[in-house]
Amino acid sequence: MNWPLFALISWIFFGLELGLRDALRLGPTPMAPSFIIPLVVFVAISGPPNIVRVAALVLGLITDLTFPVELRDGGPPATIVGPYALGYLLGAQLVLTMRAMMIRRNPLTVAFLSMLAAGVAQIVVVSMFTVRSMFGDPILWSPTHELLIRLGSALTSSVSGLVLSFALLPLAPMLGLSTGQARRYPRRA
Repeated sequence: MNWPLFALISWIFFGLELGLRDALRLGPTPMAPSFIIPLVVFVAISGPPNIVRVAALVLGLITDLTFPVELRDGGPPATIVGPYALGYLLGAQLVLTMRAMMIRRNPLTVAFLSMLAAGVAQIVVVSMFTVRSMFGDPILWSPTHELLIRLGSALTSSVSGLVLSFALLPLAPMLGLSTGQARRYPRRA
């Protein structure tokens, strides 16, 4: 994998995530599409499993660092490392499991898998924060509300996955990722 190009693309996508999140909200709700999940899905569709896991952990870690959590006592927001990293890792693992059944070069595949991976990632994030809040962590957290909002955001991430796939799929060869085309002669086991 071409890590410098991946870092540049990640930087652009995090800029889109942070800059457009408020503008793309659905009405008064905090539901908004993710730009990072389609990138995780794109790498997971085409990359080797070990590279996919590292990329998902790195993107999840950066997401953990850029989205602080509000505290109950009104203090400064806290940065909690781990929930998004683990969520993105499990979302990428879901894509790794399903990619053999998908048409890799199809934008609809990226859209569908973005919705599924975002759903899995958000369920992990909500679960981890819920467990933390049950054990006395002073984060401002309502599990049911957060789960509904985040699953709604997972649905909208399929739209961003569809749109971003038209930019990402042509970049696969430059990133050193497989194009998903069938081999002429299959490998022997």
